[in-house]
Amino acid sequence: MSFYEEFIEKYDKLVSWENRFKREAKFFKTLFTKNNVKTILDCACGTGQHVVMFTSMGFHIKGSDLSPAMIKKARINSKKHNVRATFKITDFRSLEKSFNEKFDTVVCMGNSLPHLLSDKDLTKALNEMYKVLNKNGILILQQRNYDMLTRLQKRFFPMSIREDEIFFYVLDYLPNKIIFNVVDLELKSEKFKVYKTKYNPLTKDKLTKLLLKSGFSNLKFYGNFKFAKFNIKKDDELIVVCQK
Repeated sequence: MSFYEEFIEKYDKLVSWENRFKREAKFFKTLFTKNNVKTILDCACGTGQHVVMFTSMGFHIKGSDLSPAMIKKARINSKKHNVRATFKITDFRSLEKSFNEKFDTVVCMGNSLPHLLSDKDLTKALNEMYKVLNKNGILILQQRNYDMLTRLQKRFFPMSIREDEIFFYVLDYLPNKIIFNVVDLELKSEKFKVYKTKYNPLTKDKLTKLLLKSGFSNLKFYGNFKFAKFNIKKDDELIVVCQK
């Protein structure tokens, strides 16, 4: 969690959120309409960007995150966009204790689930997501395609270029985890800083087994937000949609 505490003021610079919303909005709107979704929990909401997007689309949403710094920033971002939303500092391994209601959809975006490094913690988190869903509710997970990452072991990834900074990833591959090093290069000063965080390289097969173990069914796997079928050899990300 220290990664997010240290990196919070620069986190939103990593992504062009406006472009991301344009890329994702139709995907979510289609899913939510098809499944008659009205209430949503973003259980790893980060700086609240998806909470802003879903609220602007007309859905009732709450956000939670383990990081106090992220929740503080999420409240600032929601206020900036005139969005009224509830945010809670909550570990997604204990959602039922924090929310006395159930939701039509739980979303877990941005490669958040793989922060959990053990099967025990992964199972606990998925069980909690299952518990806070309404009957026939849907879970939407997004993560990197670790099957391809671990096979190719590519180390350098461009991230984003801003007026005064450049961000890129350098990955270190270890037997049971991957270290993501975010390199932040300040152009004016020519200084750089490296922020580190660990990820569990969750393969599609492993994630499938864990989801089924937690009771989820009707699993669908996509390689992008255009509903393209997941290609394990080519796609950068894995998006899973499944049902309680």
